Amino acid sequence: MSKKFKYNGEEKLKNKELDILMNEWISELSKNPEPISNGDKTKTTPSDCFAKDGFFPGYYEQKRKVVFLCRETRLIGGYDFRDTTKEFFENDFNNNNSFWRHILYIMYGIKTEGKYSFEEIPTASEILNEMYSNNNFGFATINISKYSNDDKNNWQTNIVLANRFLKDSNLDKTNFFQKELELLNPDIIITANLWEHGLFNEEYLDLCLPKTNFSKGKNVIYDGESVAEYGKYNLNGRDIDYIDLYHFSAKKSDAYCYYNPVMKILFPKK
Repeated sequence: MSKKFKYNGEEKLKNKELDILMNEWISELSKNPEPISNGDKTKTTPSDCFAKDGFFPGYYEQKRKVVFLCRETRLIGGYDFRDTTKEFFENDFNNNNSFWRHILYIMYGIKTEGKYSFEEIPTASEILNEMYSNNNFGFATINISKYSNDDKNNWQTNIVLANRFLKDSNLDKTNFFQKELELLNPDIIITANLWEHGLFNEEYLDLCLPKTNFSKGKNVIYDGESVAEYGKYNLNGRDIDYIDLYHFSAKKSDAYCYYNPVMKILFPKK
């Protein structure tokens, strides 16, 4: 994997800290000798299956640092999610990719502080091109399960694999997940419908995002349906914005289920 983002000196230092954390995480996972079944028979160890993640260039320069919190990676066991994302952005991205389209729209709205209605914003491709030209993407992406689901024939979330990852992480001993969040120190966390459909064992999710840190329960309603739940999350001794949306790849309205709810929550007077 040769394609990598360009990071400045300060960002490189942060990435060194992040890499140390990821390697410690892999070491903890490696204490379970049982082979991992992630859909690729050639990848059965934690280092083979683990996909690192983190922030993109420009993240620490943002007025509002945003972490997008996702479920799992696909088909990139052993790689860094950011490297494979750069390759995808350069070679395969188009406006039909709902996962990244939703994230790019939301980031544009946050950077411009909700100034524009959805009908006024550029296309996702135009937003991405501007990010490239300035080398300023300004967000981070974390996957709850860092064991990549490498089954080429089944695109359903691998719940068994994800739960094994969380169990073997021994988060009650060392909460690697919280350490990653503390290092990134975001101002906003946006999650992708993590608590629905029995995705993860509730006990594990509570270790990742302790309920005692939450003050949430408010909803944005569209057409009689809740499209966003939001509140505050205490991190590093301060309350930051927390928003839970539909999964970023869901075939839902770009405006009414993603862009508009986030703008309404963060910039209610705009």
